[in-house]
Amino acid sequence: MNFTNQDATQHIPQLQNIACELGHYGVIQVSGEDSFKLLQGQLTCDMKNITDTQASIGGICSVKGRLHSVFYIMKFEQSYLLLLPKDTLQHTLDTLAKYAAFFQTELVDASKDYELWGHTQKSQGNVSTDMEVLSVSNLNGIYDLHLNSLFNASILISRKNRAGELIKMLAGTTLADNNAWDYIELQAHLPIFGSAAIEHHLPHNIGLPQVGGVSFDKGCYTGQEIVARMHYRGNLKTHSVLTSIDEEVRLAELSKVFDGDDKKVGELIRTTIFDGKTYCLISLNDKALEQNLFIGDNKASLQILS
Repeated sequence: MNFTNQDATQHIPQLQNIACELGHYGVIQVSGEDSFKLLQGQLTCDMKNITDTQASIGGICSVKGRLHSVFYIMKFEQSYLLLLPKDTLQHTLDTLAKYAAFFQTELVDASKDYELWGHTQKSQGNVSTDMEVLSVSNLNGIYDLHLNSLFNASILISRKNRAGELIKMLAGTTLADNNAWDYIELQAHLPIFGSAAIEHHLPHNIGLPQVGGVSFDKGCYTGQEIVARMHYRGNLKTHSVLTSIDEEVRLAELSKVFDGDDKKVGELIRTTIFDGKTYCLISLNDKALEQNLFIGDNKASLQILS
């Protein structure tokens, strides 16, 4: 899907050729001959689409269809890697481990074994913003997971013993902080949330299908019946929306969104502060799209971007 908006377009020059150390991301490594079977039975995305050249956004649901976490999933050498916020990693690892006992597979927190950097390059012509396809390139053992975002952004990932080589690949870039990377992910509507929202969100309510994170024809996985029922009945009333606040505001995860009558109409998925403004990916009732919107205890005014 194309999530282009005026703010994003204006920030393209500012966000070209930057590099961000993704120290807030951790890595779950899944290896062994039954790894595909384990993940296919638990993840919302179709593991058949995870190849040497293609990654995906994915999630793990409870039996009630509520998400434990959202993450990037990719192949790395002979293993699968889940890239996700460190504060949801242990819960995700423990959840998968309950099922891994029935498979020939090994799950480990491999965060200390890998180096992760986000970076952008100068756009060459038209850049695809179709987040349903995340391409992967193997650069002689250092992997480039391309987000297909408006900012031509990628995640570079290598084993820790090759971190020096990875850093050399970033020569000529400008060091940026995590807020810049969070802004890039927000503009791509990636609903990667933190620990406060574990087992809270339904995939549809945060836009996970719209970024390629849910397959509706892969077969069964935990929570699939509820997720599929919402999709095929077509009565979805809540979707993810990117919004902004014209000042810097600190917001807690799951902060409530209100309409002009002080009625709750949504909640915060994730947020960041960038270039003097606050950007919020929210879950919003469709009926509130044309209304004045406010967020948090101080009722900061929201503007819809995309």
